[in-house]
Amino acid sequence: MMKISEPVLFDANILINFKGQLKFLFRFFENIIIHKKVYDEVIGQTIKDELISVSDVFNITYVEDNFPTDEIGKKLFEECDKELKDSFNIEDLKDLGEYKTLLYAKFNNVFIFFSQDTTVWRFITESKYFKGLKCITVQDFAYLLFLNAKNKSDRKIARSLYKVFARDEHPFEYFRIYMERNNNDIPRFIEFENNRIQNFAQLVQGYIDYYIDAEYYNSKEIEYEICNLASKNIGNCLSCLYSRIDKNNVDYSIRKCLFDYSLNDEQCSRVREEFTMRIRNR
Repeated sequence: MMKISEPVLFDANILINFKGQLKFLFRFFENIIIHKKVYDEVIGQTIKDELISVSDVFNITYVEDNFPTDEIGKKLFEECDKELKDSFNIEDLKDLGEYKTLLYAKFNNVFIFFSQDTTVWRFITESKYFKGLKCITVQDFAYLLFLNAKNKSDRKIARSLYKVFARDEHPFEYFRIYMERNNNDIPRFIEFENNRIQNFAQLVQGYIDYYIDAEYYNSKEIEYEICNLASKNIGNCLSCLYSRIDKNNVDYSIRKCLFDYSLNDEQCSRVREEFTMRIRNR
């Protein structure tokens, strides 16, 4: 069985989402860490009882604040603390669990955080001081289930779990292709989603620039046409929003054609021309 061997900090929303199924969830993690503030103040008694019931079966560690005491460490803590408080709601305790858990990760060499909170995703992606932290999502976990599947039924469960938590514009098959290209290195869903969002934004801007003289085209119209055409062409590169209009609009560190079409080759051009024809005929 493929497991996550590195220590993983669990956010409260994961424990809540898998209430009643923690024994199944924890099977795939060798070193589970939960901050006591999450345990004491965020999760309910039912989940606490469930955690107690599986404590003899899995390696679960409950941790408390542990911050540096030297002057350089204290200064870094102040900067990290400020960055967190600027992004999370600490005063009414709403985000206290995330706040405590992220600070613990930063100063205790824990590099993976299991969370389904999009605020956390965005923070880790944009953060100055927490960029080294990786975030496992339920979508990543669903893919881990898929890799461990023994039969068709197991794969179906993995896909279903992914679908419950993923938006429709990020289908499982495209995530699977992305993961295979990256040697099934988990976690990668946030990177996958951000790349697709950036690709779509670049695609829209490319067509806006292409039709710059046609004043009646605006970004909303372009977005609508792209999504409308994509929904009718499941399986081609428009359907995953990786189409490209001009070589100057391609960031090769981000963009990857789903079918590895070369820019402006016959297949790539055919997709682009089909879109161009349809939008010109509106």
